Amino acid sequence: MKAPAIVVLLLFTGATVWAAREVHVYGIANFGGSGECGSSGMTHPVHADTAAAFAKWFNDARDDGKWDDVRTRNNKDARGRYFTNWSKAVGCLCAADDSRANFGADEADVIYVHTHGNHSTSAPWFSSLSMGNSNDSCAARTDANMFWDDDLDIAVIKACQSGDYDVWANGGYRQQFTNSGSGFRMWNAFHGDSSCGDHVTTYVSWYASSSFHDGVGENWLDAAYDVVPGKNNDDCPVSIVFGETRSKRIALFENGGWRDRKSTGKKTGSTYFYFEGCNPPNGRKLPSD
Repeated sequence: MKAPAIVVLLLFTGATVWAAREVHVYGIANFGGSGECGSSGMTHPVHADTAAAFAKWFNDARDDGKWDDVRTRNNKDARGRYFTNWSKAVGCLCAADDSRANFGADEADVIYVHTHGNHSTSAPWFSSLSMGNSNDSCAARTDANMFWDDDLDIAVIKACQSGDYDVWANGGYRQQFTNSGSGFRMWNAFHGDSSCGDHVTTYVSWYASSSFHDGVGENWLDAAYDVVPGKNNDDCPVSIVFGETRSKRIALFENGGWRDRKSTGKKTGSTYFYFEGCNPPNGRKLPSD
């Protein structure tokens, strides 16, 4: 597994600290109907199934007194404004409500999102997630909407092209949605397209249950990786970790968990964890050296 790193200093203001142990899941499964984004051909019921599988383990932990709050915001309840920071609202000409209690993505400590995604192949570099409510923004972009400066620590994004290597290498993600004082520290996503089906529900359930105490980045790669020999049809999960030193980023990737979301310090650098040579549709073959 290759783990290159980029370190760039940023000078911005600090983050706000909120209450701990909250998770929001967003399964955006329905498209093309009244008040919905996209077209009917994009509808995938499994998107909501995997969100439920992820939430189940947090509900169980809550019942055992080991977690505090679990919210499911599927389909039309997953609005573009809940992924939009106030600092980006003027530029995107959209409403910003990412810190809204019980709905906003930056109001939780952990989020899980299953939807469709894509990325740009030239500047401005970004990834984009499809939203569920057509009365709001139908796309949430890493550059034009997102800025994590409140409570969010870890995002798990089951969406095609949501963690593209070239977007990362050309200044995307960390430089777009964090500053040096942000608490946000991990973006688990996919380079290239990723397959979808009942098998995703199975591995998401395993990943959620196995990562409460450690392996929150490493387990994602182990759970979601799938290789098709001889074809550019692999599933290439990636974990992008943000922090001030490589050792702190590795510590979170290997030893952090939902309940131990290890601090990585100032967000002045990032490490891109992936499987060497993974070769997906709609993404370059990942480097092998």
